[in-house]
Amino acid sequence: MKYLSTLAEKVGKERFNAEFAKVIKGSDIAPRAPRQRCATAAKRLAKARARKLITVLVGHP
Repeated sequence: MKYLSTLAEKVGKERFNAEFAKVIKGSDIAPRAPRQRCATAAKRLAKARARKLITVLVGHP
């Protein structure tokens, strides 16, 4: 998850928030709290959803 945290810092909070919301849509994972750090939010993701978020943030289809 360290890679995801580093990636979140590089892409910015706005983009991370938007993509995080898309990835968790339809799951039982709660949305990111207003003052919650990106790293903390990323820790709540299952491995498959974390990989999907990484793929989207990196820019691969």
